[in-house]
Formats: sequence, C-alpha cells, structure tokens
Amino acid sequence: MYKILCTTMLIALISIQANAQTGKFNLDRHLYPGSITKTDGQVIKGYIFNQGKEANQRECLFYTDADDLRTKIVFKPADLVGYSIENFQYKSMNYSGNIGFGKNGRNFLLVLKPGAIGEYIYYLGEEQVVLQKGDEEPVSNASLFLGFRKSMLKLVGDDTELAGKIDRKEKGYGLTSLDAIVDEYNKWAASKK
Repeated sequence: MYKILCTTMLIALISIQANAQTGKFNLDRHLYPGSITKTDGQVIKGYIFNQGKEANQRECLFYTDADDLRTKIVFKPADLVGYSIENFQYKSMNYSGNIGFGKNGRNFLLVLKPGAIGEYIYYLGEEQVVLQKGDEEPVSNASLFLGFRKSMLKLVGDDTELAGKIDRKEKGYGLTSLDAIVDEYNKWAASKK
C-alpha cells in the first residue's frame, strides 16, 4: 500500500511539474542586459551573467560595465527583491524545494506568470511549480497535491465566489485546472484595483 501511495504521489508531482512548460529559458552562459531591484526599491540597470537555471537561484552576478569585469558585484537573495536577465525575471523568496526539512532558505525563483498569485519555477534537477500570493508563504506543488482544497482556499479565499466553487468541488475547479483557477483569480484581483 505504501509503495502504491508513493508511486501515485511521484506521478502526480511529475505531471504538475510538466505543466510549467518553461523550455523558453534558453540563454547561453554570458553577460546580458538586465537590472536588479534592491530591498529599498531602487532599480539599477547593468549587466547580469547568466550562470544557468539552478545557479541563478543562489546568486546574481551583476556588472555595472560589460567591458570591465572588475565591476562585478555578487548579490545573494537576501540582498535583492529580484533581478532580470533580458526578459526573464527572478524574485527572491523563502523557498528551498517541494519537501523541505526545517526552515526554507532564501532563493531567487524564475517568474513564470506574474499576477496577484504569481507562478514561479524552482529548479532542483526538475522544474517545480510554486505559487505565491503577494509576499505570503509560497505554496509548492507537493502541498497542492497533498491538500489542494485547503491550499487553494488559503490563496483565493478573498474571492468568495471562486473559493465556493473550489470548496464545493465543482467540475473544473480541481487540481487538474490549477492554471485556469489562478488565471480566474488574477483577473478578479485585477478588476478590484
């Protein structure tokens, strides 16, 4: 029974991760125009060295002058709100993977879809989809799989109509419709501004 449960969970996690479709991030490893956003809100333009999907999560290599490598400044996730390389954005948040033990460390996560509930990608061998409402605690795809209703109600609870559909388990408002639910919530939140 335990093996069947573990296998089912593994298959579900892989299928949730497959929805990310982030194969668009194919930058070579060199300097690109970009910017950093400091914790005080200051935005500084410059150049960022693309280290690769996983290494970009741990640090940002920022240069003020592309022709002078001595201008390099290394920023950790605690130093910045986020940064951008070309058209790709990273946000700093406390997240260290689906099934973390202890306190999550701070990392830069790739922004997949911005919005009231943002969708992010964390790389740990495989892509992991992460949801975050504003600056609240990130929600991993593992916690969505293990407690979809509870996790989603926490995220969309201020939209009573959408929360009711999820709570009543209406057709089209389950785990397999995650993207549609997030899109519906983000449209609702944008209309309230």
